Amino acid sequence: MKSKKIAALTLTSTLFLGACSFDLSQKSDTKEVITESEQGKEVQAVVSPAIDTTDSYYRTVLPFRPSVARGMTQKRVSSRLELDEIETGLMRHSTQFFAPDKYYYQEGQLLQADQIAQWLLRKGKSGDGVSDPNGLNPAYTTGKSYKEKNQKSPLILSHILEQDYMLEEDKKLELGGTSVALVLNSEYVFQDENYGPTYTVKLDEKKVIAEGKRMANELVKKMRKTDGVKTTPIHVALYLQESEGSPVSGHYVSSAFIGRGNQISSNDWKNYDEKYYYYPSGAATNDVRDDAAKFDLFKDRLEDYFPNYTGMMGEGFYQEGELKKLEIKIPVQFYGKAELVAFIQYVTYLLENRWEYNRNVPTTITVTNLNGDTEAMLFIEPDTKKPIVKIR
Repeated sequence: MKSKKIAALTLTSTLFLGACSFDLSQKSDTKEVITESEQGKEVQAVVSPAIDTTDSYYRTVLPFRPSVARGMTQKRVSSRLELDEIETGLMRHSTQFFAPDKYYYQEGQLLQADQIAQWLLRKGKSGDGVSDPNGLNPAYTTGKSYKEKNQKSPLILSHILEQDYMLEEDKKLELGGTSVALVLNSEYVFQDENYGPTYTVKLDEKKVIAEGKRMANELVKKMRKTDGVKTTPIHVALYLQESEGSPVSGHYVSSAFIGRGNQISSNDWKNYDEKYYYYPSGAATNDVRDDAAKFDLFKDRLEDYFPNYTGMMGEGFYQEGELKKLEIKIPVQFYGKAELVAFIQYVTYLLENRWEYNRNVPTTITVTNLNGDTEAMLFIEPDTKKPIVKIR
């Protein structure tokens, strides 16, 4: 009869039971500045304190001013996963041109919703509801029926997202630069006329990126005619969405910084090798085999000791083929607090003693109940010996 060793574990890692917050009082690391309100008047504002994390987050101007095109993104982007990566990924690439220790973040205040909506239309005569002389998407080419025209001329540009980066001069905030993401489709989904069938057109990635660069140049010319952006340094990035229903988000493929220029040359573009992989998946096994095997090994070790464990899923973010960030979600059926604590103790033991991944890769593990409610979170930060643990 096989026997199994029983491990007695103690939770020796840093344990947090309370919620995280920051203080906006005069004693905290805040800064009072003067900025412009939506009505164009000077008003008192506060710059939020910096957050001590492995990521470079911008400090934010408070009170928070939502984008003037707010609400469009949710309608134009296929999932919350995509929306999060479009926003945070654009910030990540903006740090190359607008240093987080010098610039402050503000949601886009320059490009109006009706302006963006017009640019997202097809190039063509106005009046049919789908085309406009200022449209950036490809015009209809050939095709007799609505279905045929859309299959031969798929929409490529899904959305345009603006982020503003502010500079402080004499305690006044002024626009120091703007970043704009062109969100591109990897597939075009449309419904035929009269509530007919839905069709999906798979798009060629190289052609999509080439079209994205063409549209980016047109966009810059249009922005230079917009009040407040005529001489502002501009950074433009191309984001490629994943197909609908994908468990991971898309990624940025290229960006260009043109400063105060009026057009983007071919030499301005910098291509990115970024990708998200879902664990477990055939794509991860094929493309990042070693990391997929480490994930499976960690999963097997959890199954050895906890029969109520119902599997786990993960997401790895890669740049230049190297794992840069790992997130794991573990749903478990718990019958009491003691069982939860015991499970967290065992996960902590594995992280401290039998963790196969590089310890310099920032890792977040979220433990949930079967309803999806978070019960605990564990964090591995670079250059730390023990994980940080937070139990609800």
